[in-house]
Amino acid sequence: MNKSYKHKTTGQPCNAAQYIAEMVCLREAEKQNVGRPAYALWNTEKWKKKFQSQVTKAYQLLKKYHEKAIINALVSYKGKTIYSLRVKFLEGLIKKEQKQLEKIEQREAKEIEYKDNSLFSPNKPHGKQSRISELRNLDDE
Repeated sequence: MNKSYKHKTTGQPCNAAQYIAEMVCLREAEKQNVGRPAYALWNTEKWKKKFQSQVTKAYQLLKKYHEKAIINALVSYKGKTIYSLRVKFLEGLIKKEQKQLEKIEQREAKEIEYKDNSLFSPNKPHGKQSRISELRNLDDE
């Protein structure tokens, strides 16, 4: 897994499992009306066990599902009330999101053929010339 995500509390790069675990921990902290945890919540006594537990479950989920499917499930309307990755109905939400992602990936982008217009010259104007073009012609002479 690459480090394409950033921690919400520190801004440091992290992998998908850490990002998902932090998202759940922050959500629970807001529910308890504690506010945002300290700078690095995985180092604080209160959140260390919770964070490690959520990271291990996130790794288990990432073996089965795509990271975007898990994040989309947690951000969805039904997933906004999830405060732990060990909730039983979470896997159903993730499966649903995984199917939607697979449908999007299966859609083929239609290839459009473009004409090469670099060989054509622009059309010359025909008909009556404007006053400005007549003045330009006087300058050329």
